[in-house]
Amino acid sequence: MRVSVRVQTTQVRTLTVGPPGASNEVLVVGDGTPVILVAHAWGASARVMLPTVLRLPGTKAVVNFRGYGGSAPRPDGWTYADLADELAGVAEAVGATTGVGQSMGAGALLALADRQPDLFTTLALLLPPALDEPIPPDVLEMFRRIHGARLVGDPDELRAEIAACMTPELRGARGGDLYLRAYALMLLACTAPTERPGNAPVASRSGLARVGARTLVVGQEGDLIHRTATVAEVATALPRARTHVFPAAVPMWSDRRTLRGLLTDHLAD
Repeated sequence: MRVSVRVQTTQVRTLTVGPPGASNEVLVVGDGTPVILVAHAWGASARVMLPTVLRLPGTKAVVNFRGYGGSAPRPDGWTYADLADELAGVAEAVGATTGVGQSMGAGALLALADRQPDLFTTLALLLPPALDEPIPPDVLEMFRRIHGARLVGDPDELRAEIAACMTPELRGARGGDLYLRAYALMLLACTAPTERPGNAPVASRSGLARVGARTLVVGQEGDLIHRTATVAEVATALPRARTHVFPAAVPMWSDRRTLRGLLTDHLAD
């Protein structure tokens, strides 16, 4: 008996959005609706976000913020307003109606939704770092130490600084060592621009009451940077939001199946 195996390949198209010197590289995969604007975390990239969104329905337009991938550099650091400008240009170019963002990318989507409350019908905010106040001084110090270790270029030192941003339970979870190694290598390989001081996604959380998008806000217990209190604050500020918090014993990075299921169900509702 002959068995035929069909191998499905995923074609990634590349777009350049914006003028020379201020452009964004956008990786586009899939087709049809919804058209999903995808925004990555600090130190990550569009390529890093692709596995999370690849199997979602519709067209995924995954943005490299300036300073990442093939996008134009941003040598003077960034604010959420800067990132929202970039996302707004890409959203217009591709006709996005849905947004998925992680960490810095989640904050950028919040800033854009605050500016254009009718732009999105659906949002998914993974590990939002802040709302209407800058990140606390102790979290800023964690970022400073990670950035310093990245500049030194010692993988062991960098892994130690990343691990210091987690509770012991989260560090000891299944896949913890692998995650730390992969994250450290990713940071060492990039030249991510840093955040400017005094930066917050929105000026006032009260303005988010105008946002009509159905929103899923995802948190992680044991993450000392992306705090579950911020997840609750973001969800409370958005009229049509719900939350899901991964336990420290089963973190988001090792339970990708659950994360993909959450995102798929949320988009299908």
